Amino acid sequence: MLKGIIFDMDGVLINSEPFHYQVWKEVLKQRGIEISYEIYKPCIGSTVSFLMEILHEHYGVDPQDRSLPEQVKITKEEMIQKQGYPPLIPYVKEMLERFQRAGYMMAVASSSPKVYIEQVTAFWGIDHYFQILVSGEQVQHPKPAPDVFLKAAEILGILPQECLVIEDSENGCKAAKAADMTCMAYYNPDSGKQKLNTAAVVVEGFEEIDAMFAEKIYCHHHHLPALVCETERLLIKEMEEKDIPRLMEICSQETSQDACEGIAKPLQEELEGFETYRRYMYELCDMGYWCVIKKDTGEIIGRAGVEPKYWNDSKTVVEMGYVIDEQFRHQGFAYEACKAILQVSGQRGARYLHCRIQRDNQPSVELVKKLGFVKTDYHLNQDSEDMEVWRYTCS
Repeated sequence: MLKGIIFDMDGVLINSEPFHYQVWKEVLKQRGIEISYEIYKPCIGSTVSFLMEILHEHYGVDPQDRSLPEQVKITKEEMIQKQGYPPLIPYVKEMLERFQRAGYMMAVASSSPKVYIEQVTAFWGIDHYFQILVSGEQVQHPKPAPDVFLKAAEILGILPQECLVIEDSENGCKAAKAADMTCMAYYNPDSGKQKLNTAAVVVEGFEEIDAMFAEKIYCHHHHLPALVCETERLLIKEMEEKDIPRLMEICSQETSQDACEGIAKPLQEELEGFETYRRYMYELCDMGYWCVIKKDTGEIIGRAGVEPKYWNDSKTVVEMGYVIDEQFRHQGFAYEACKAILQVSGQRGARYLHCRIQRDNQPSVELVKKLGFVKTDYHLNQDSEDMEVWRYTCS
């Protein structure tokens, strides 16, 4: 279960990497050293001591020379006085507010000095979102070692496996992985060309990041079923293997044979293929058939969702299907579930959704009309003549 979210600061909360590079470049220039960005880049996300080792390797700087970091500190303060603190990343406050409302514990675990973390978060008015602030100076090993993240989890009183880390650097992503924490990487172009491939997902902005998205990333990383969406009466949730017998029972009902989802596979085939299906459809494609669950009872009453399909050997489409237990039909559940799925599909980037429906299946025809689907002249080669194709345009 996801309980805590741990943020790096530089490059995630504030857009500070160009500022830090500017400070170091100015101080080193006074000492006759022209540091290139390629030399500086590996230290992004790590500590001053890590950078001192890099400077020693490339320029012969004494890693024990405390006057250099002290001069950097003075220069940084002077530049802050002139320029102000580096700006917040867009939509950071809104994201923090959403996470706080969802009840997550939050922490900053940064390689920056503790005093600087306190100053920045207080200046921008975001300090009250965090239970703790942890600096890389408080642990033995800097990022890419996991120490600072493990320290944050320890102070929060939660397990590393219950944490999501938000990072922008290669070192930070590696540190999160070493800590056995789920990592969401933020691609910050001002942080340089960082290798973020060890993260579970890479995002390019925070404007749409909310608790449900964080939960999905966490669940997929741990191969757990994620909540897709909810309505007034329903939860739409990814399937688990234990759900399949109940879903096959619904799909095998005689009145389900003409449902938009089509005839069910044999139960054994569904069970044997579920692990591959989960990894490919849920975790890779971000689609799939999902459980339709009645909120008040927790009972699975159907299956609905969207899947990528190849039509006539070349055309790739996203096809929607659904089936509802015959005991729960004519109560608006199919419409309620499908309407929510249309909205989620649009949010996840779908442009068009398609349904294939038997012409004489009037309940399904009326449903897709109500949802806003339009009948097309397209026909699949393998379909019977009475199979119609309907299309929905996502807004």
